[in-house]
Amino acid sequence: MVEMSLGNKRGRPSKGIQECECGYATEHTSNFKKHRSTCSMVKEDNMLAAKDEIIATLKEQIVELQKQMFELAKAPRTVNNTNNIRVDSTVNVFGKESTEHISPEQIQKLLADPANAVPQYIKLKHKRAPEGVNKNIRVPNKKRAIMQVVVPGEGEEKEWESKARGEILEQLYDDNSGDLEMEANEDTLTGLNFLNHQEKIKASAGGEDGGKLYKDQLDRIHCVFS
Repeated sequence: MVEMSLGNKRGRPSKGIQECECGYATEHTSNFKKHRSTCSMVKEDNMLAAKDEIIATLKEQIVELQKQMFELAKAPRTVNNTNNIRVDSTVNVFGKESTEHISPEQIQKLLADPANAVPQYIKLKHKRAPEGVNKNIRVPNKKRAIMQVVVPGEGEEKEWESKARGEILEQLYDDNSGDLEMEANEDTLTGLNFLNHQEKIKASAGGEDGGKLYKDQLDRIHCVFS
């Protein structure tokens, strides 16, 4: 005959006493399973096991990525020089532009519109010069606050140099507004209006009106090259 456990009413063979990691013990399988499903120690062990599995997977992925990076590092590189560092010798260095193509009549016409005089003068100087001799400013990436200008290189060479957009715009305004002020005759209404407007812009650059008028001039100049 098969020997039965005294506490087994259905006549099933006893599995003996079953003990959990937490110390709980019972000879009843159903009670043991129920306990295991709620035991905090068992849940913690399961979580640790899952964590260890995740860490192992991540380590494998890292190793695979390192292999791919190593292979990429060994691959020959193709460099595309989009900067076009060297410049045609006929292009003038930034700040040394030719103005021979601009007539006195054109300048007086510009002065009649003080708000746009400086930006339009810059456009006339850089965009309308014959054979592109004054095309010495460019915007390589509109998403970045960078502009490039032509500067002297080694020997007789010239090259593009990247500078902060704000620096270039301020220099453009200072240099070209000064040129127009020299052409403005304060004895004429056109010249006087332009000079008065320039005084307002200078005051704005110094902090008056929160710099609004000065910033507007820089924005208009930037649009010339956008």
